[in-house]
Amino acid sequence: MQPKRIVITSDLLRATAEKTSRKGFATNTNLFAAMLTPQISAATRLPVTILEWDDASPFDGKAVYDAFGLAANAASWARIFAADATDIVCALFLPHVENSLVLGFEISPLLQKVLNRLDIPFVDMRWHPLRFLDDIFFGFSSNRGELSAAIAPYALSGQEVDFHVGLHKATAIRRSAFKTKGRSFETLIVGQTPFDASLIDDGRIATLLDHKDRIAELAKSGSVAFRPHPFSPHPSPELAAFLEHHGIPHVNSDIDMYELLCDESLQRVVGLSSGTLDEAAFFGLPVTRFIPQRFRYLPHAADAFQTDNEALVYTGIYHAFLSVDFWADIFRSTLERTWPNGNPIPFKPDRLRHVNGAYWGLLNTGGTNLVMSYNTPE
Repeated sequence: MQPKRIVITSDLLRATAEKTSRKGFATNTNLFAAMLTPQISAATRLPVTILEWDDASPFDGKAVYDAFGLAANAASWARIFAADATDIVCALFLPHVENSLVLGFEISPLLQKVLNRLDIPFVDMRWHPLRFLDDIFFGFSSNRGELSAAIAPYALSGQEVDFHVGLHKATAIRRSAFKTKGRSFETLIVGQTPFDASLIDDGRIATLLDHKDRIAELAKSGSVAFRPHPFSPHPSPELAAFLEHHGIPHVNSDIDMYELLCDESLQRVVGLSSGTLDEAAFFGLPVTRFIPQRFRYLPHAADAFQTDNEALVYTGIYHAFLSVDFWADIFRSTLERTWPNGNPIPFKPDRLRHVNGAYWGLLNTGGTNLVMSYNTPE
């Protein structure tokens, strides 16, 4: 059956212990919908709606948690994140997604399984971890071969990524000629925000403190430093005390990450599941992941990934998705008709960085990283 509507949704079951916990991620979903609804609506001429779990939505997220026998909180969210799609859970979602094509913003493996069981086509988009190009962009994944085939020609090439790596290396060389070089380290441990889907491992939120022994061994084998995520610049008191005990200094999160990755003294980058590990591989650095990679992104460098067979693969699309023609093209195989307009949106550096307030490892980009409440250690 041809989809009769477009439904935009997210990991709408994401919850924390806070009473207003849904607000942070629902804001991200609304941002995503506002950014793409004009193009998708023009390309498909179908109604576009948002599916969220909040006070104004008919969707009952609590009923999904009840179906698993769990309370709606952060620990339970991690447990059901990649759970199997049961008959009861599918029935709870069906009225909200039937006869639709779903466009997801970082939807969970559970919801992807639900949509597969209900035979609902979807395209899921996630912020791509390569953040050192002229703008940030998305990775795309779909449960339909025809949609994946239509997406493939738009894929970012490894050569284009290498070009930007070269620019960052050239910048580091130029800076070294007129500024005092900071302290160098052999190993860089990268921090992450304390509450993120990428941290889910075996049904729970992982932390660096789960790997104390491995970090302690690194501290014995050479010079080691810790760089917190710019969205969460202050580690938890427990992590701070552990790092201090082992003589592991902090690198200020305001320092340009790509200048650090270009330092010839750096020999390895270590973390739980940080996107910086994907980036470091393109800078020719060995990476160590403490937890298996659930989401795999293309393009990627050889031997950069250690994934299991269940890793979801996302193809990087750089900028093209801002134009009507992109959506008209990729949806052509799934919808009865689409409407291209032949008017591509010109590329503009930092367009989505400024919209999203997401500057990550970059220095002097003209903006400030937005630190949401859920990125602050409890």
